Amino acid sequence: MKRITLIIFFIGFKLLSQSIYSVNKFNISFETTEVLKIGSTESENVISFKNDNIVVDIEALPIEHETKKFLTNLKYGAESIATDFGLKDIKDGGKLQKINNGYYISASDFKNGKKHTVFIIAAYDYDLGVAYEISIDSYNLNEAESIRIINSFKIIK
Repeated sequence: MKRITLIIFFIGFKLLSQSIYSVNKFNISFETTEVLKIGSTESENVISFKNDNIVVDIEALPIEHETKKFLTNLKYGAESIATDFGLKDIKDGGKLQKINNGYYISASDFKNGKKHTVFIIAAYDYDLGVAYEISIDSYNLNEAESIRIINSFKIIK
């Protein structure tokens, strides 16, 4: 009985230790149990959050910069981004839970000879006039935590 109580305590503690990362400039947020730092980027349209386990890059573009095919088929958009990045083993993910016009895929990449999973999100919000291209490099995270991050993304207005 003590073991079950202890397990429930740690699960509850882990759920309560979620951090929300909001990017007001891009009107988007996500949650994770990971403690992330803001990294440098080469563009004012991109923000990067990272630690040794994960890198979350969010690019926000004016919606008119995306192709009509991207906007009408977000699965195609996510796959196209993955292909442009040179990712391999592209697999279907599904629709985002909190962004109506959002879709993700998973793929594989290699860093320093080690394979890791990369998730690509293609999304947009017509009201804001913004399209999002998001990559999540999961170096040391299990897939379940990465999916929780993906499903936590939401538009903030």
